[in-house]
Amino acid sequence: MNILLCGDSLFVKDLMTKLQENQYKVAAIGTTASQSAHLLKSEGYDVVFLGFNEQESFALLEDYHLQNNVKIWVSLSSLSIQSWKRFAKIGAIAITRGSEIQTIKKYYWLSPEEIGDRKKIKLPTDVDQFKSQVLSVYSPKGGEGKTTISTYLSYYIAKYSKLKICIVDLDHTREGSDVARKFGYFVITEDNPNNVITNWNSFPEKHFRSWDKVSEYVTQTNLKNLYFISSPWNIEDEKYMTEQLIEKMTHVLKHHFDLIIFDMADDLRESNTKALELSNEIILISGIDLDMIDISSSFVHRTAKKLKLPIKKIRLVMNKVPKKLPYKVDDITQKIGLPKFGLIPYDPEIFKPRTEKIGIRDDLTKTPFGCSIYQLALSLLPEGTMIYSNRPKPWYKKIFNKKGAV
Repeated sequence: MNILLCGDSLFVKDLMTKLQENQYKVAAIGTTASQSAHLLKSEGYDVVFLGFNEQESFALLEDYHLQNNVKIWVSLSSLSIQSWKRFAKIGAIAITRGSEIQTIKKYYWLSPEEIGDRKKIKLPTDVDQFKSQVLSVYSPKGGEGKTTISTYLSYYIAKYSKLKICIVDLDHTREGSDVARKFGYFVITEDNPNNVITNWNSFPEKHFRSWDKVSEYVTQTNLKNLYFISSPWNIEDEKYMTEQLIEKMTHVLKHHFDLIIFDMADDLRESNTKALELSNEIILISGIDLDMIDISSSFVHRTAKKLKLPIKKIRLVMNKVPKKLPYKVDDITQKIGLPKFGLIPYDPEIFKPRTEKIGIRDDLTKTPFGCSIYQLALSLLPEGTMIYSNRPKPWYKKIFNKKGAV
């Protein structure tokens, strides 16, 4: 029996002790409303205990599609017949706080029909749609193109799909934000973005469902479905970037964005480590010189194991690859210890001096760099997600509008 335990910290701590004493297994814990809402979407548990106040617990259960055969109990400090009926209508049973162990022993074997009519549960609107994902773009060495790849990848996905994207700058090793610079903001001017990541420390978590509130903490780009969060403008503020901040922000963003992309720093402080842990996939950027190959190999074989990062979620992307390689690609991947997931060629267009304020260039779409980033997006996303093409239609498709006729 796997148990999902959600509630305020006092409730969780008290019930956790009792469950362990009775040899029950707790599969996951949520101590905030946004975190619990995300966990309710996941699978792998048989029993849910909610220990928030009545209104908050009801809102959590009403908004999400609860799995069949999962028992849901809501622990309330005071229980009335009205409260019991209210939760019974959505398939949950309200109980008096303190009676959780007796309840699980006595009522665990009840059928779903006996608990309540589960057909009345409100289904979310995106049940069959793309599920929110978290992606990290990381390299264990600076200057390997993390920010360039992160920003163009997010830009192409936003432009050629219907997904709503948020790119988060976690590179706090210098003043200002490189991601913000890519979208036209500069430290030397007065048009700095109002929203930086450390502002999320003050985000009122009870408003995690409110897009109006969340929109105050992100910055929109020139694409309506692409947003970013800047790293701190002052390097002294790095101390406020804690793993608790990253976790809080990520859980809230998941309720509003289809894809969250972390632009990582090369060092692995607690905020970056937490971001890697929360990521569904990690793009490991590596150059092809011997030093970079060795550094990437060390990350895969040593650092990832120390951090307990599953190797299966790390994707190797080689960047700045020249037309003539000094060695075979297979030799590089064998040394690093990962199969090749993507290859981005060296493109002189990328290294031209910037003379305009806007850093994202649409004219790169047809270059070798742009095509490789587009292919990377196709590899990362489910088939059919990229609904628009960055390539011109063949003449026969223009004539026949849809598919060519033979």
